[in-house]
Amino acid sequence: MMKWVATLLLVTPGAVLAETELDFHLCSAYVQQSAVGTQIESEWPVHVKLTELGTTSFARFTDANIGRMSRIIVDGRVFLRATIWTPITSGTLQGQFSSRDVANAWQRTFAGELPPSPCGVS
Repeated sequence: MMKWVATLLLVTPGAVLAETELDFHLCSAYVQQSAVGTQIESEWPVHVKLTELGTTSFARFTDANIGRMSRIIVDGRVFLRATIWTPITSGTLQGQFSSRDVANAWQRTFAGELPPSPCGVS
């Protein structure tokens, strides 16, 4: 003889919010200069100095998005990804890369002709 066992499945409704990362695009109007720095431990830094316009725009962006994950996009590629903990008003950004070749490639991207748009928040 078969016995049937009833199983009660309780489902708690809930919404899972997937926070999207914020993108900030660097364009020709936002980048003043860049340079590869000296190796620090096992990483090579690329320093980027923003123009006055870029500095102002990035400062507003970081001030409005404290505590959120953001990406700095250059010519369609992610240069830097980090959580914003404080407004960044210095106009200086620094990406860290695992090899000098990768850092030099980024420096060439910045030294080349950056696209005029997108620029800033997308």
